[in-house]
Amino acid sequence: MRAHQLDTYQAPAECIRAARAGISEVMRLLSLSREEDAERYTVLLDGVVVHLQSASAILRACDSVKNADLRRSVTQLQSEVKTLATTLSASDRLISAWVRRLGVKSAGYTERGGSAPLILVKKVNVTG
Repeated sequence: MRAHQLDTYQAPAECIRAARAGISEVMRLLSLSREEDAERYTVLLDGVVVHLQSASAILRACDSVKNADLRRSVTQLQSEVKTLATTLSASDRLISAWVRRLGVKSAGYTERGGSAPLILVKKVNVTG
């Protein structure tokens, strides 16, 4: 294998390794479930997308039999990232809706976040 061919193979492989490492780190942080890590998820996932786009662009530019495995890896990782992003988005909507419901039940707010209407009570007994 010539040096140029080696470089064109190693570059996408390195991008794929970096993307996998990013996904692994997101999964590790999710398992810890700490609020302060929430912003890191987005940064890590953005990095994964950049690595996958780079690998995909390099693989499109040079067509080789050996690149077929790398293309499958990129496609698989892109699918995993899409699934992870969809799951995170859905869980955010679920938790937000749940918090709104709790506010409605316990704090006197409507489901849209407004104050619940006051109910007048005809009899009030105050002792003191």
